[in-house]
Amino acid sequence: MCGVYAAVEALGAGLNPSAPPPLPASPKSGYSLPAMLEPDPIAKLITARLTALQASQHLSAWSLIVSFLGDAIGPRGGVVSASTLQTLMQRLGIGHGAVRTAVSRLAADGWIERSREGRNSFYALSGDVGETVLSAERRIYAASSLLPADTPRSLIISAEPLSDASLRAFEAAGALQIAPQSVLCFTRASDLPAGLRLPGATIAEATTLMPGTALSEQIAIARQSTDFAELHAAYLPVSAALEQTGTPTPEDAMALRCLMIHEWRRLALRVLAIPADMIQPDDPDPEPETRTLIASIYARLLAPSEAWLDAYASTPSGPLPPPDARLAARFGGS
Repeated sequence: MCGVYAAVEALGAGLNPSAPPPLPASPKSGYSLPAMLEPDPIAKLITARLTALQASQHLSAWSLIVSFLGDAIGPRGGVVSASTLQTLMQRLGIGHGAVRTAVSRLAADGWIERSREGRNSFYALSGDVGETVLSAERRIYAASSLLPADTPRSLIISAEPLSDASLRAFEAAGALQIAPQSVLCFTRASDLPAGLRLPGATIAEATTLMPGTALSEQIAIARQSTDFAELHAAYLPVSAALEQTGTPTPEDAMALRCLMIHEWRRLALRVLAIPADMIQPDDPDPEPETRTLIASIYARLLAPSEAWLDAYASTPSGPLPPPDARLAARFGGS
């Protein structure tokens, strides 16, 4: 699931002669960030996030394109013109050359499909990738990553050190390794799949297992507490600016929405889902608070960003169709 959105090496950006003078390109990434001269606080915050991502080597043309196609275009028919994609990516500091290179590689690797109508090109996620993205959406846009407090749990104690293959199988199943040879699974022992029933292992129900200091530390690592706290701090000023300035321009709303989901889904797809009662009051978990913040910003950006799609995005048959029901249901909406 995470492979669709895996971070990839940043691609070089071309320059648009009609754009404002860009900031110097990073020697590592090749990106050129547009110089933001306007006083609008949202535009300044977009530039700040782009600068931070460029500095950390997390500004990936591949990932931004897939994020845009999955987040914004998926609920509206799944197909969009190359010119629409180029316009948005240019607003995010990614030039035409970088977009063309990224699209070519994505198509060659089977991530996207390209079509032509006359002189116009159109892009869509490929069938298999589209299905994977739909599955990933359940985690990216879920109202919570915590399981119900009454979720059953089973303890598996291996008779020997866990192999890399076993560790991958447990990780894929959403299990938590709590010791070198011990794994906590959030299912009944009787429901464990055969692949997790290690030969010679001791398997027991652990319905009353509550975390001590060591386990709480493991949970904090698995729940990526530091990364969520950093993302929360990065987007608090965005929320404050939206409160003060009201609705952003449609273009900035679409750019910020794409950028925020690009950052958010990297964490949302990796965070371990655990029963809610395993989060202790004196061990705060920043993930729920960060998810709430991202959801509130997303809700504020939704209408103006959809207005940008209405005005500027096109398909081979004309404007984008209206969004399907899953758009309104994101982050617990109805």
